[in-house]
Amino acid sequence: MEKIEVNFKKIVEKLDSPVLAVDDDNKIVYANTGFCSLFNTNCELITGKNLYDFLPEDKDTVVIKNYTYKITKYDDEYYSYYYLSVADSQMEKIYSDFISTVSHELRTPLTSIRGFADTMLMSYDKLDKAQIQKFLTIIKEQSNRLIKLVENLLSVSKIQVQHSNLVFKSVNAKSVIEQVAYILKNQYPTHPFEIQCASYVPNILVDESKFQQIMINLMDNAAKYSYEKGAVIVEIADSQKENFVSIKVKDHGVGIEPENMGRIFEKFTRIENHLTRKTQGSGLGLYIVKDLIEKMGGQIFVESSTELPKSGSVFEILLPVASYTNQSKKRLEDR
Repeated sequence: MEKIEVNFKKIVEKLDSPVLAVDDDNKIVYANTGFCSLFNTNCELITGKNLYDFLPEDKDTVVIKNYTYKITKYDDEYYSYYYLSVADSQMEKIYSDFISTVSHELRTPLTSIRGFADTMLMSYDKLDKAQIQKFLTIIKEQSNRLIKLVENLLSVSKIQVQHSNLVFKSVNAKSVIEQVAYILKNQYPTHPFEIQCASYVPNILVDESKFQQIMINLMDNAAKYSYEKGAVIVEIADSQKENFVSIKVKDHGVGIEPENMGRIFEKFTRIENHLTRKTQGSGLGLYIVKDLIEKMGGQIFVESSTELPKSGSVFEILLPVASYTNQSKKRLEDR
């Protein structure tokens, strides 16, 4: 029976769709990341709770975050499994939102690239060195914006099978974060990037490239949504939770309203305020960040204030220490 449970977990954890398993007493014995993300909670907190704390009794649909989900139940000799799928009418809205967001995010940089390229081709001999430098810089920045959008879209499309592609190893968090800060300083020259690291912090057990992707998204957001010249502060320390390292990314921005805290990790979600209206984004970054962190055995928390002069947000991530015990456990899980 234990082997069946392990195999079941490996299968459903790769699904982006919400799935959970309950016993004969309707107690939840397992919930996959998709289900936990839907309710913005930690999977460990769900285990042991009653099914009907989350799903309605004797109904085949449930409304969560303004979307209607169809509930499909499967039974075997061990458990009952509940699978949630978005209703067809809601899928049309999601598809429409996706097309609208992506088409806008693609069209804007492409228009800039084509416009400045055309100007250079038609008037190259009339432009001075400073103008050429300015136009080429804009073309490069907009090209980078396109690359980031495509990378995020590819990450979302692969999320269901991402776990099998992760390569875990011992990584020095400070070293990776310093590399990310160096990259972003060129993009945000008016924002100071401060890295504060405790005297001794153990290495973390992560996929290094995915950890870098996580930090780029968090630190980029911190700079992008901060007030002019606002510092981005990254704190690295041992976590109060045993066998975890804490990494906090602090910004000096407008903050997140309490009613929007539960939405920021959803696909294509951008919170409307005067700072977000001035910046571009697909609304995919935090969704990808949360998924990758949880697939690497970590957690993410958010604290935010909209009260001036101390407004801003703190994103804290906890990632496993690269201890012998954790590495041995990871090797057993991957078998």
